[in-house]
Amino acid sequence: MWLLVALGVVSSASRALTASYCSTNLFPTNTSWMHFSKEPISYEYGFQDKFKSIHCCVRGYRSIEWFKEGIAYPWSAGVSNLILYPEAANQTLYTRRAAHSDSGNYTCRLSNETHSETHTVRLDILEKPTDAPKTMFISKDQWVEEGSELRLFCEALIGRLYLADARSDLRWWRVWPNGTDGDLLPTQIETKTIRDDIKDIIGSYLSIKSVSAQDYSTYVCVVHSNDVVLRNYVTVHYKSNDGAGAGAWCAGGAVPWRALALGGAAGALLLLSLVVLHRQCTPRLLLAARHARARAATAAHRARVLEKEFDVLVCWTAVDGELVRGALLPTLALKYKYRVHSVALSTQPDNWYGELVGEVSRCRSVVAVLSPAQYSPPQLLTALRQLGALSVPPVVVLLQDLPKLKREAKDAGGRLLGLLRRTRLVAWRHVHERAFWTALRLALPLPPPPPHHAPKQDKLSTVETEENKSSRSGSMTALV
Repeated sequence: MWLLVALGVVSSASRALTASYCSTNLFPTNTSWMHFSKEPISYEYGFQDKFKSIHCCVRGYRSIEWFKEGIAYPWSAGVSNLILYPEAANQTLYTRRAAHSDSGNYTCRLSNETHSETHTVRLDILEKPTDAPKTMFISKDQWVEEGSELRLFCEALIGRLYLADARSDLRWWRVWPNGTDGDLLPTQIETKTIRDDIKDIIGSYLSIKSVSAQDYSTYVCVVHSNDVVLRNYVTVHYKSNDGAGAGAWCAGGAVPWRALALGGAAGALLLLSLVVLHRQCTPRLLLAARHARARAATAAHRARVLEKEFDVLVCWTAVDGELVRGALLPTLALKYKYRVHSVALSTQPDNWYGELVGEVSRCRSVVAVLSPAQYSPPQLLTALRQLGALSVPPVVVLLQDLPKLKREAKDAGGRLLGLLRRTRLVAWRHVHERAFWTALRLALPLPPPPPHHAPKQDKLSTVETEENKSSRSGSMTALV
């Protein structure tokens, strides 16, 4: 009989507590979406001799599960004494008498047809009232539209009063621009609360029916208990009406897929255009910058350039002789004004270093024209090693596409691949391919700059001298 009466009292108290606690709706009501009807707190405190409950107030859910430290409900006596209260739709855990072993992390997992939510509450069962206050909940910073309703909440466990003049209080203040605390405005209503289960837990709501410009500010929840003061700050920010579209999406509104598709296509086209523009324009800009610096070069710089007899040494085998003599040499010499020296190499690359070492000392740079298809991978490895041993690192002009070269090099092993990565490679396309000539000129030093004040007679004598050198050496020399 007495047991039934006690259970009835506990049931009534739990029902009233759940109804009062979960009735406060801090979020917009929308039954099509699962949401917390009261912003969930992270800490709960209780005492062994007082009734204690934990709430997980949610709307729009289909199922709810509870866990303590990862262990699913129901729990044995050694894990927790808390039990579910079915009349509160299983949103409440309660017990007639809490024990220290009930302390721990409690997690509610909620789900419906499309969504799942979890929230964890830390429960601490205290043996006696605490001397210092503990903040249990403080609202997060808010972004609110003008004219909307706003509610902030602060809750704390106050300490035991052990001084005659001690006081315990929890109150909202407005923080003014100079950093001082001030009273709330008349439109800002504060409502104090006290928990039914534990009188030492007090809270306060700050409510604004219609937010105006003067309400966008920082607020502080100040907790006084004995000589201890806790301060928790919340800032209310302005939110423009432009966010209504995002809110409509979150509320299940139609997503403008056509606009998103068009925007994505436009972004992809813009990115592709930037890539093409970068590939075409960046090398030309770099080359133009080099020429600009060369035009400002001093006479001493020109003298250092002219210390070498030639600017470019072009070497090739008989297989590529027609292309080199008909296109590469005339363009470098006549169009781009390089002093060009040419050397025909033997077909086998075993002695290329010996054939070139004497001629390289007369030149500022080396260009080697190769047709990789005429060599086996070991021969190609030998050719690159012979060229790489020269005192001037060569620029290798490939007459086959680089992807084909990679496939051939793959069978030759890692040594050939490593040598190719360390070599400056320029792929030949066509004699009128501007990108090829830009890449080649970027890999070569610039031709000597013309003298600033040179008489015409000196230019003519220079021409004659260069022609004589060309006839003696059997090479092709550009006019300066």
